[in-house]
Amino acid sequence: MLLTADIPTCWIAIDPDGTACYMQWLIAPRDNALVRARWGGLFPELQPDEALLEGAYTADSHRGQGIMSHAMARISERARDLGAQHVITFVGLENVASLKGCERAGFAPYVKRGDSWSLFHRRVRFQPLT
Repeated sequence: MLLTADIPTCWIAIDPDGTACYMQWLIAPRDNALVRARWGGLFPELQPDEALLEGAYTADSHRGQGIMSHAMARISERARDLGAQHVITFVGLENVASLKGCERAGFAPYVKRGDSWSLFHRRVRFQPLT
């Protein structure tokens, strides 16, 4: 679970009633070792001008209200404080709702992550979209 992974920084969105409704981690290049320890090669190593958004979660009671796209856009703005000019995130092609939320937040596809398995060993490749 990400909450116990010691990966900073988790951002939380609060609704007008004070209820936490969304959470997501904004991860800086200084956290590359933590990311590698947690996920292996599932994500590319972050460059000095990059940040990673990961672990998005919207509470069931708040889904379908556009919270994800608004929160992602706001959290991405904070990436500048980490020296990032680019923010990346990965969403499975089957997760249509999250893909739409990412697009509304200003994200655009640029790379495809491909997984293959051989003898219980996972190989991850990142392929630029053409």
